[in-house]
Amino acid sequence: MTTNVAQVSNATYQDVSRANQVYGEVFRYTFEYVYGSHIPGAVAEFGCYEGFSALMLADLITEFNAQDDFYTKIFPRHLYVYDSFSGFPKSVNPVDSISYEVADSGYWRENEDASPPGTEDMLRQEFTRRFGETGWSVVPGMFEESLVKQPVKHEVAIANLDCDLYSSSVEVLDHLLGNKLMPDGAVLLLDDYNCNRANPRFGMRRAMRECFARTDGFYEYSEFLRYGWHGRAFFVHRTGDSINPDA
Repeated sequence: MTTNVAQVSNATYQDVSRANQVYGEVFRYTFEYVYGSHIPGAVAEFGCYEGFSALMLADLITEFNAQDDFYTKIFPRHLYVYDSFSGFPKSVNPVDSISYEVADSGYWRENEDASPPGTEDMLRQEFTRRFGETGWSVVPGMFEESLVKQPVKHEVAIANLDCDLYSSSVEVLDHLLGNKLMPDGAVLLLDDYNCNRANPRFGMRRAMRECFARTDGFYEYSEFLRYGWHGRAFFVHRTGDSINPDA
């Protein structure tokens, strides 16, 4: 049986039609921008739960790659999916341990939102069906280990971060930005930007601020889109290399 987005649950919305509306719109806008602007690089997702957004991203890669009569320059789009498949790690980071989603609601407690058994195998089967044996990677494990053992090896044009915790977001952002993996104009999709009551001391808001500051001005960011009650998309700007006339 073929697995599609409509058959897979989304952690943010119980109503699948609403999830399709929210993510379908922001992902499509992002692909239209990236393909229309001829931005090279892979598509990478960090945190996939049951695979809802991963399958949607895979389908969009297939759809947009087929439009070579419209987009005059199409770059190879390797698809990366990183996930522990066992839910959240224990929140030992002092920022996370006092955050609303950990200390108050308890929703981001250890092992919460673990992927159903068989999710990793399902994604491998579905990606093989869409792309063949190459052009994609499913990397299991906690980010602090998986990004070391199997790091991202391509530039990344679109990065979808659904890793919730501050500590996990820092691990991903430091990997992408510290290794200069995002080309000028790339897009960061932050699924949990407004979690923790949108308080800038916690979660992705704090991670973005601190991780970009660590690039010493090589990278900056500006807002692109807002989606649902929770998400925010940003353009990534490389200001520290020769492509910028003011660098």
